[in-house]
Amino acid sequence: MEGCFGKALLLMGVLSACGTSSLPHQPLTYDEAVGLAVAVYNSKAGEDCVYRLLEARAEPRWDPVSESHPELNFTIKETWCLLEDAILFEECDFKDDGVIRQCLGYYVLEERPPVVVLSCVPVGGKQEKKGEEVEKREEEKKEEQEEEEEEEKEKKKEEEEKDQPRRAKRFLRVFKKLKKGMEKLFRKKKLVPGSVAS
Repeated sequence: MEGCFGKALLLMGVLSACGTSSLPHQPLTYDEAVGLAVAVYNSKAGEDCVYRLLEARAEPRWDPVSESHPELNFTIKETWCLLEDAILFEECDFKDDGVIRQCLGYYVLEERPPVVVLSCVPVGGKQEKKGEEVEKREEEKKEEQEEEEEEEKEKKKEEEEKDQPRRAKRFLRVFKKLKKGMEKLFRKKKLVPGSVAS
């Protein structure tokens, strides 16, 4: 969450510094505003690859001259084009497993030039898949380690039992029964060691 907030602040400052002075005089359509927001994301988010618009949620109440802060809601997806090589973003093909980001932005039209506050978070694509794969591998490793530890304990136990004479084995069994009985007693009566039950 901290990274998203940091990018939102970065993008807000950038648009106010590089906005176009003609923007307040020529109201933007919703599609133009989304296109500008995607361009700002590509230029300032610090990503290697270019992102293209995947889907823009229609905003029926879009009013570029209102005093409120018009909302942008759109999804972008990673492409094969590197940012340093891209000339026309529209010509870049989407990666099949490219990162998909859900973006929410607001235009502050009272500022001259207008400012956009933009926050984009991953919702799918390779980052999410990588995270799931890493989690699965970690869980599998943990389960394997637990199984190995159990096997080692059982082997040690068997070796100890082989080395013990019969008398010691009987004592061990009696002790285990006594231990289980005490555990049951403490659970049922809720006894605390050192106290007297009434």
